[in-house]
Amino acid sequence: MAESRDTPDRLRHVRERVLSGFAEDDAGILVEVVSEVLAGESFTVSDLRRVGQPIVHLSDGFQVMTGYRREESLGRDLGFLMRDDTDQSEARAAREATRDGRAATIVVRNYRKDGSLFWNEQRHHPVKDGRGRVGHLVVVQRDITELVHARSANEAARQLASSLGGEGAFFSYGALLDGRGSVEVTWVHEAVRAVLGHDAQAVLGGALTELVVEEDREAFAARLEALRTGGGSRRDRYRVRTVDGRVRWVEDFAAVSWSSPEAGLVAVHGVMRDVSAEQRAGLPVGQVEAGTGLPTLSVFDDRIQQTMKRVRRTGGAAAVLVLELDNFEFVHATMDHRLGERLVREAARRLQRALRRSDTLAWLRPGAFGVVLPDLADPGAVLPAIEKLLAWITRPFEDGNVRIELSASVGVAMLPNEARAAADVRVKAEGALARAREAGGGRFAFADLDVEAAVQERSTVERELREAFSGEQFVLHYQPRIRLADGRSAGVEALVRWVHPERGLLPPAAFLPQLVRAQLSDALFEWVLKKAVEQATAWREAGTPRRVAVNIGAEALERPDLEHLVRRTLDAAQLHPGLLELELHEHTRASALEQGIDALAAVRRMGVHVALDDFGVADTNLSLLRVMPLDTLKIDRSFVSRIGEGADPCDVDMLRAMVALGHSLRLIVVAEGIETPLQRTRLEGFAVHEGQGHLFSQAVPPEYAIVDGAASSWHRRNGATPVH
Repeated sequence: MAESRDTPDRLRHVRERVLSGFAEDDAGILVEVVSEVLAGESFTVSDLRRVGQPIVHLSDGFQVMTGYRREESLGRDLGFLMRDDTDQSEARAAREATRDGRAATIVVRNYRKDGSLFWNEQRHHPVKDGRGRVGHLVVVQRDITELVHARSANEAARQLASSLGGEGAFFSYGALLDGRGSVEVTWVHEAVRAVLGHDAQAVLGGALTELVVEEDREAFAARLEALRTGGGSRRDRYRVRTVDGRVRWVEDFAAVSWSSPEAGLVAVHGVMRDVSAEQRAGLPVGQVEAGTGLPTLSVFDDRIQQTMKRVRRTGGAAAVLVLELDNFEFVHATMDHRLGERLVREAARRLQRALRRSDTLAWLRPGAFGVVLPDLADPGAVLPAIEKLLAWITRPFEDGNVRIELSASVGVAMLPNEARAAADVRVKAEGALARAREAGGGRFAFADLDVEAAVQERSTVERELREAFSGEQFVLHYQPRIRLADGRSAGVEALVRWVHPERGLLPPAAFLPQLVRAQLSDALFEWVLKKAVEQATAWREAGTPRRVAVNIGAEALERPDLEHLVRRTLDAAQLHPGLLELELHEHTRASALEQGIDALAAVRRMGVHVALDDFGVADTNLSLLRVMPLDTLKIDRSFVSRIGEGADPCDVDMLRAMVALGHSLRLIVVAEGIETPLQRTRLEGFAVHEGQGHLFSQAVPPEYAIVDGAASSWHRRNGATPVH
């Protein structure tokens, strides 16, 4: 039933009237008031003082919505609409709210008299008596089934969107699965006509299995059972029969939206797409393996050849994989051959789900598949793809009472290589597969041992980096910035170090590239920001406040929550924003700089300082430099190193011009990499504001950081005295 526009106003009217309280014997007045204000709505009034909290009044709208007549509902607890499906958290939350005398709005699964499911939005309004005790409950109800189904179907469509290929008519649907293996269509979009030819009403309430052609029903039943018992989502292709008797291929993506073990029900929402055109425009007979629907060896070799040409023409990297199920020959020989066929089909489905649209999956022989991975960023990028394939394959295969633990071995041939023909590349991958299987299976091997060593080293480093986070192996050292005019501290720069359990203290250059490739740079930025801000707070509380600079990379600049992250971190440590500086690097890609300008401007408005580091090493667009929200310009050490003894006048003039540019933009100018007194003297003569480098101090732990007027104990301990 549609809700009238003035319902919220009327509900407020009801609450104003009933919150004043009713005498214990004034239930009739309560019913009269509610009935007048909520005329036309679906609602019930329950007496909470009586055993069972029975319904004492209900509206005509409630009868229409539920199908229960007045005499069938009066005297019953409103929960009877849930039948056996009582384990619903929102219903429990509503009961708790009522006990506390609070209003609550919930959405629950209810069942009409005819057994059909509907989603009921219930607004619970407890009513107190003259003594202030909750005596009655008014529940206004609305059928929002269409809205819930639409949202669930949209979510299923969203999940499907990332892997959906081709074009074709499609429709959304909702269905209920029960323990008997039946599947009832509970909701369907009218677009079903474009795919099946049926009207939506003709499909509703029917069994989805009846639409599937008989030859595919066994596989379809296995699909339903997997959804019912395993949850999650599935994407399968099968054939259906239209209203006029024609057979069409459909691709069906379904995701479990909720389940009720008590009622023995599982709800799925899905998107069914017509892929008949794709099947017809597919590969010729003989180039498709009948059991899996995958391309065969000839197609696989053709894809390899095309990829070889593209790699030679455009550069980059690609990979050719041969993946074989371990011990498949034994399974195939000792069990029903139909079980083996189903196992291969399931393996093919899993591999398809693990791959990108641009990848190729082919059937090579029973239990063996070929994969082409084009357009890889670098050879190391093949590792995540292999790991994803193996993760999907190693899930147990269950068929009735049979459970098989799966594993697979993979042989990898990287492109480009010296091979000229696709068959030669495939042979290389097969040879690598043989080595992987000889090593015990359940692993991968590369045809090129040098590539394998390099990729394995990268994999080891990335694994160690992930362990470094959990093992607290990162530390921060701090390098001071000194005011050249008076030698006093102007702040410090936080520099991360990795305390490797075997290789010792590692500088950023030894691990940052791998960290970026492992997509861990965001996590490191958050960690450094948090620790640096906490250290700045500690210095402030110790009476030696100083600004701390934190480096920010392209990935962090592109974060949509950068401003929120900085504000949250400062608030948590109770640090003034003026004691934090973010340093972005000039060699950061222009797209990230442009995308991050607004976020940096917002952070700067908070009071955080912003610096451009390594100035001069990249071709920074001067117009971009003019609009960037900056406070500080840090000249790269490569320019400072050229102005010592016997300096080329051109180098001196170049640095002087860079300083002048910083002055013209009204920025604090900092020189990096100062190592000699002569460099310091010349820079001070150019009116450089601040300096940083080993002349003053290298990066040290926080407890040894320089304080004004004294050398740090770390430098005294190591025989070096910083210059002030």
